Amino acid sequence: MSDVNDAVQEYAPTFRMVDLDGDGFISVEELKSLMKALGQEISHARAVEVMVEADGSRDGKMSLEEFAAFMTRNAGR
Repeated sequence: MSDVNDAVQEYAPTFRMVDLDGDGFISVEELKSLMKALGQEISHARAVEVMVEADGSRDGKMSLEEFAAFMTRNAGR
């Protein structure tokens, strides 16, 4: 259980920077903005694919917990 909490704590600052509107979720548009800021622009279709992969609750947005889990799964790719 602490691994999940550790991941959430680790990725919380990054999550807050990506959550541009401060609603507690990352949208497809916020994901695209992040990738652009990192110098890796992605298409809308690719952003949706990433969101579908990360969005465990299937509500169309990524929570901090979903973001942390996604980042942990994809670290080192």
